[in-house]
Amino acid sequence: MINRIIIAILVLLFANASYGALGCDSNGIRNQTVYATEGNTQIGSWMPGEEIYKLTLKNEFNLGIKIEAVPSEYYAAKFKEHEYVPELVKITLYDLDSTNPKELTHTYGGANSVQGFSAIGGADKVVELGEAGLTLNLIKHVCVKVGAKNI
Repeated sequence: MINRIIIAILVLLFANASYGALGCDSNGIRNQTVYATEGNTQIGSWMPGEEIYKLTLKNEFNLGIKIEAVPSEYYAAKFKEHEYVPELVKITLYDLDSTNPKELTHTYGGANSVQGFSAIGGADKVVELGEAGLTLNLIKHVCVKVGAKNI
């Protein structure tokens, strides 16, 4: 578990240093970026869109991942409990081995967070992912206009 945390931190540091320019477009719109690792190996990176992102794991399991905006109703419920809440995304994992994608689990996590899934637990327990599991490093940069006075 400690190895997984260290790797996640290293990936985040590398991603921030190497891909910082990719986090904001020319209009200052913030883009979500996802880095996926299985055990100690990075197996994918992408900017989520409308489609399910497809990965094949070492155990030959075909996994689908969808990262999307959290419904406003979810935020409304959180604001009843707390004055401030982090920016969240909905994370849905799918089994793509059948004709139609089958949802394995969904959860909510920070737009800037590390989410782990495996047969032994994490953000959620997903037996199909095995003990090595899957770690998602979610990064959504804060965009600041060059010359802004309130930096």
